[in-house]
Amino acid sequence: MPEPDVLLGEKGRVGMLRGFTSIAKLLSITLGPIGGNIANAREPRGEPELLTDAATIARRIIQLPDRAEDAGAMLMRHMVWRVREEVGDGSATTAVLAQAIAREVEHVLAAGANAMMVRRGIERATDAAVQALDAMSVPLEGEDRIAAVATAATGDAEIGKILGEMYDVLGPDANIVIEPYIATYHDRAYHEGARFKGGYLSPYMLTDTVRRLVVLDDVYVLVADMAFNSTESVQNVLEHVVRQGGKNVLIICKLMSDKAIGVLVANSERGVIRSCAANMKPVGDLRRGTVENIAALTGGQPLTDKSGMAPEAIQATDIGHADRVVVTKDYFMIIGGDGDRQAVRDRIRQMRARLREATDPEERTMLRELLAQLSGGVGELRIGALTEKDRKALTEVAEQAMKAVQAGMESGIVPGGGAAYLRCIPALKELQATGDEAMGIAIMARALEEPTRCIAANAGVHPPLAIAEALRAGPDYGFDVRRKAVVNMVEAGIVDPTRVVRRALQLAASGAMMLLTTDALVLHRKPQETFEP
Repeated sequence: MPEPDVLLGEKGRVGMLRGFTSIAKLLSITLGPIGGNIANAREPRGEPELLTDAATIARRIIQLPDRAEDAGAMLMRHMVWRVREEVGDGSATTAVLAQAIAREVEHVLAAGANAMMVRRGIERATDAAVQALDAMSVPLEGEDRIAAVATAATGDAEIGKILGEMYDVLGPDANIVIEPYIATYHDRAYHEGARFKGGYLSPYMLTDTVRRLVVLDDVYVLVADMAFNSTESVQNVLEHVVRQGGKNVLIICKLMSDKAIGVLVANSERGVIRSCAANMKPVGDLRRGTVENIAALTGGQPLTDKSGMAPEAIQATDIGHADRVVVTKDYFMIIGGDGDRQAVRDRIRQMRARLREATDPEERTMLRELLAQLSGGVGELRIGALTEKDRKALTEVAEQAMKAVQAGMESGIVPGGGAAYLRCIPALKELQATGDEAMGIAIMARALEEPTRCIAANAGVHPPLAIAEALRAGPDYGFDVRRKAVVNMVEAGIVDPTRVVRRALQLAASGAMMLLTTDALVLHRKPQETFEP
């Protein structure tokens, strides 16, 4: 068993930097449209797993042999997985930027530069680059551009094309659910349904622990803005559902005690009835309207504790039904509700009439959100493949593409292929600084070239030539490694979501400086290992 230890100063930092750089070099192989694959030999005699996604590759690395190197590697691992979770893309870019910053900073620190002043320069340069990215951002509109963003995030043109169509049909706030499909091709379908802000109350209710969500089919839905504090309150609901022949139930409520949650989990584990409890995030009038919307969609009753009704008094007629529900920690979707469609249309018409007459800004905002809940519809992206293993891998790819598209919808897009970072360099050169602070700004300007440099190298193109030609061509231009030519990246459909490139840069700078300003590394006797970064 390893002994606990404390590594001070240079000794710990250099070891961490080696591990940090090792992971970054591995992940950099995948950057760009002609990036390479990584083979993961999980078992001595098993078939190796071929990976192209940087975040997934980082997740497969559990521990390095050297403990100091392992600390640096885990810092890189956490950083690239975090950007993947937040925005769906940008993991390899984050690793490449962070390695470039760390490498250059280590050189100047070894020469005697002040770490805090260098850090100040890097932080100023990062802020200037982020402002430049925001300034060059343009809205993500049109089926082709949406498809280009999805394809760039995943490398799968077919999934990208279908997602482009679905977002074009359903609009920027599209509700899309991804499902495995027993076929050799991908498909799409559109259903009546809605998405609401909220989430599951306990992770023990998850039906898919990898994707962190609950999926229930042929499900009874109770919406009751009440507190379920007793075991009797949930037992009453479960009994009503079982009497109607139900096997799945979703309870949308205000609060639920640990004892009540325990009853739901125990019944799910025994296979009696699969259940999930979720809450709602809206408050005030918006919350009351959301309760009424859910009841209208599912054919249930909008129950609240304002009337004095207790959960134990709920009847079978108060519970609605839907074809499917999907619940995550941030939202839940109801697909194919059994509510009266004419009643739903009447409700939409009434709210639109109120919206036309309303003058209060808060009321208008509330009505727009309530209308969006009922008017959007739900798209189903069906992922097909020959084997279950391939379907699972492609499902993760599609989820990554959806996050990237949503990030683009929220923040706009910028030229892809590293061209956006090249366009930020003039903004950094305009910053006024002296001494070690100026050195930090220069380091960041050099690091902004690294994504283009890495993409070109992976494609067999001389990196300095690609960078020089792109800079000479002007803004929005970059080196298209497929065509081996400088093109207008936006017109060519080579774009990245602004939020992705911005977050990758911020995390890379933060992670690199966290590493290089570490003065002590504490090594424990039993290091904690985890499959979750």
